[in-house]
Amino acid sequence: PVRLELFGNLFMAIAEQMGVTLANTAHSVNIKERLDFSCAVFDAAGELIANAPHMPVHLGSMGESVRTVIARNAGRMRAGDVYMLNDPYHGGTHLPDITVVTPVHGEAAGAGEVAPVLFYVASRGHHADVGGITPGSMPRDSRRIEEEGVLIDNFLLVEAGELREPAVRALLSSGRWPSRNVEQNLADLRAMIAANRKGAVELARAADEHGLATVHAYMAHLQDYAEESVRRVIDRLSDGRFRCEMDDGAHIDVAIAVDRAARAARIDFTGSSPQQPNNFNAPAAGCHAAVLYVF
Repeated sequence: PVRLELFGNLFMAIAEQMGVTLANTAHSVNIKERLDFSCAVFDAAGELIANAPHMPVHLGSMGESVRTVIARNAGRMRAGDVYMLNDPYHGGTHLPDITVVTPVHGEAAGAGEVAPVLFYVASRGHHADVGGITPGSMPRDSRRIEEEGVLIDNFLLVEAGELREPAVRALLSSGRWPSRNVEQNLADLRAMIAANRKGAVELARAADEHGLATVHAYMAHLQDYAEESVRRVIDRLSDGRFRCEMDDGAHIDVAIAVDRAARAARIDFTGSSPQQPNNFNAPAAGCHAAVLYVF
């Protein structure tokens, strides 16, 4: 139990150090001063190990973005590669929230070498603008995703340790409504890369000090402990139902069904209003994050 607590604090400290690095090196007010970002550590399967308590909506959604990167690049991730995405259909929230994902390889892997991934680290930051029909990339009257800005899906941001700056500039400048401040985007992306690098260095240090097998084992123990903790909460819950009326006439319905024997709960949104024609719709990952945050 003592070692479990120590490793839990170790992994959380790594995520928090990533956040300090990001806040210190970012350029935009959104990230540097308003602190609209999150940093997290994941195991080799992309399952969450530690997410520093930065932004609640990022808590349960970033993992889907990491697993999208894993699925689409399996077997060809090279040491020094870094990916980015903001796609709401693959773990994103809204387009200004860009996620940067860094695979962590063993120290023996040289830059550009395909090697097994030991961990993943990721940071998600709210960029001040990624294009769209209004500055800030959150237009209240948008009807299509491109009206909110540049959609980024599994983009190779850093290749074998080298930032793909011309490709990034071209991406952010593309489309009918491109980013209004590419230089600021690049500055914040460099800060996110640096934050992930800090996480990768600290994870490597932990593996050197305690042994890779021990670090992996305690990551699994922490996940088991987290599951047991939530199941203990579910044991105390009762069934319930609630409806929330929205200003525009839509409504959200949720029913909670508790199975005490299985120590499980079913969260059912059946009966909620269908997808709206405006931009007041939650991506699946955002809904997932909200449910996890409440628990």
